[in-house]
Amino acid sequence: MSATRPIQQRVYAIRKVATIMLPFYRKLASSLTFSIQWATAVRKTDIARMNKLLRSVIGAEPLSALGSNGVGWFVDFPLPKPLLEITNGTTIRPGQVQFTFSSTINRAIAKAVIPLYKEISCNPYYAALIVKAINTQNKVLLNRLVRSTVTSRRLVSVDIDFSGFFLGFKYPESKYVYLNEVFREYVM
Repeated sequence: MSATRPIQQRVYAIRKVATIMLPFYRKLASSLTFSIQWATAVRKTDIARMNKLLRSVIGAEPLSALGSNGVGWFVDFPLPKPLLEITNGTTIRPGQVQFTFSSTINRAIAKAVIPLYKEISCNPYYAALIVKAINTQNKVLLNRLVRSTVTSRRLVSVDIDFSGFFLGFKYPESKYVYLNEVFREYVM
């Protein structure tokens, strides 16, 4: 097997999630009503309502899972083996608060990350650099890449997980940092 194949799989994965979720982020950013409905469903952990809202934007795209913990949301998309799935979401770290999720902040984050997801979706070279930064744990490179597209002054952190990135946003109306996340699961 070529050494470039795993990298190509990871680039495919990150581009897939960005491409699918970009219209969702655009809908959150452009529609106050949609944003309020989404945040209410997240706080109530109303997965059926979340699914209906998400499907109204992304259509019948296959999902592995859709979830809420009352303080955030997660969408999992299936990937070919050895990658199992890729997750995208926005959440407050569990354990800090319960059933608190701001539609205003979620909407602001959506507006902030649209350029990032658009660049990942449309530019395979940029996506490959994001994957390289994650794979090599190069936080300086990832920070530079992310901040070249996410220009919000509310972006307070760019972190790497073994399989993805976590963008921390802090807004004055909340004492909590909200994380916009993309990470992969593996079949072992």
